Amino acid sequence: MISFAVYDDDGPASEWPLRHAHLLGPEGVVVAGEIAFENGVIHCEKRNRASAALGLQYTADGPGVYILETCLLPDREEPYLLSLELARRRIMLFLVKLEEWGLFDLPPTDPVMTAFEQARQGFTKALVVARDTNGRHTIEQDRLARKALWMSIDASEQLSLRRADRNASRRTGAECGQTAPLILGCTIHTDRFTEPLRNVVKESFDFITLPMRWSELEPEEGDYNFARTDKWIEWAVRQARIPVVGGPLVEFRPRCVPDWLYIWENDYDTLRELIYEHVRRVVTRYRRVVSKWTVASGLHLGSNFSLSLEQIIDLTRLCVLMVRKLHPSARIQVEISQPFGEHSGADTGSIPPLLYTELMFQAGIEFDSLGLRLQMGDPEPGRATRDIMQIADLLDRFACFEKPLTISSFGAPTEPPDEESLGLDRAFDPGYWRGEWSEATQAEWLTNVVRIAYSNPAVTSVCWHELCDKASHADIPSGGLVTDAGRGKLALKRMGELHRRLRERRTLSDLDPIENGAARQTA
Repeated sequence: MISFAVYDDDGPASEWPLRHAHLLGPEGVVVAGEIAFENGVIHCEKRNRASAALGLQYTADGPGVYILETCLLPDREEPYLLSLELARRRIMLFLVKLEEWGLFDLPPTDPVMTAFEQARQGFTKALVVARDTNGRHTIEQDRLARKALWMSIDASEQLSLRRADRNASRRTGAECGQTAPLILGCTIHTDRFTEPLRNVVKESFDFITLPMRWSELEPEEGDYNFARTDKWIEWAVRQARIPVVGGPLVEFRPRCVPDWLYIWENDYDTLRELIYEHVRRVVTRYRRVVSKWTVASGLHLGSNFSLSLEQIIDLTRLCVLMVRKLHPSARIQVEISQPFGEHSGADTGSIPPLLYTELMFQAGIEFDSLGLRLQMGDPEPGRATRDIMQIADLLDRFACFEKPLTISSFGAPTEPPDEESLGLDRAFDPGYWRGEWSEATQAEWLTNVVRIAYSNPAVTSVCWHELCDKASHADIPSGGLVTDAGRGKLALKRMGELHRRLRERRTLSDLDPIENGAARQTA
């Protein structure tokens, strides 16, 4: 067993929310175990004696409220100090990335290295501070460790953005002819089809994604309704002349599954036949106008339908082969939902994202790109907030498969979640990045994610998850670029600027600061 002492301002904490808590083994893979809090200590009971790390949501004072992780730690009777171990892990990650990204030439006077040195010294102070007469950790040690933690998070984000600015030269300047530019897209929910929205899309994006959710296309078995999707596709292809990405074709989230399909949830053979027919029908209809298909999304989550590992891989293969046969010239993408993988510890039917990706390669499934779904700030599983360094590290880990990557859906809200959506226990409180979610925070977060993606050679495109707030079946109610009343947000203005710079192969490092203020009316 491993355990962690936690403190509040008065001493050992009397209560501590274990939001998004999970245990991790080697390679960051979530492992099964029991996590409980009692008398100021978090107890972690593993199913073996191997070293493990704890991941959970933690308030890092200045930087925000994130899911953070400790290093792999061996069993011992004495509790570790949670704040100290979280700081240790972040300092280690900084040093690892400093080497991986080839940034050891940064001088000690560089602001990034100065920030890191302050964090390192703060960690050292916390490490050597005297304990109480019983040999236990103290409030002072916890205070110093928390300060070192938020300083190390800030330094690591600075390092990520410094690397982003340095690596961006591969798509600008002398090297611009060697690498394709990053392209920007937006997901369109088809319930709105107004001229101002179409103008926004045409001005600010290189492509659009149409979700084509099964629940919307075939709400009643055998009764398809393509009218709303047809409108957007016809406009995109004939008037705007921008590419269309279709799908996910198969996704088992509750809002994506038609009610009638649940009749067959325990009959895999029939379910497979229905999926086969659905994919055939949709791809056949749109194969002349869609250039890329997201054939499946989040099958590895094991949510909503109970499928074995073999069945998950079989359905993935089926979707890829069907689209390849019906539309040979199209590019095929498999989307990874909840790519950080904390879900796989709570659900025995799920597959860790990296393992699922590896299994697809082992099974010989020939897809063209991996899509990562990065939605944060929403009280749903897998959407808790992570910092920019964690996003950069995630992209590096998936880039190791040497397959083109896309951020197929990324987004964050402009408002904190309401109390009703959080629930009484606030179990899925998503936290926030640098401050409570607002228009300015959303725009700044968007900017940094695009900068990180732009600097990673494996990433070919990014796609914002929603054009409008409160669209039908919207994933995040306030996650659009345009308000429900039709006003363009600060993030829309920034997206347009990013789009222009990327087209011109200009640097993203000298963008003007985000300023709160009125944005233009669009609809």
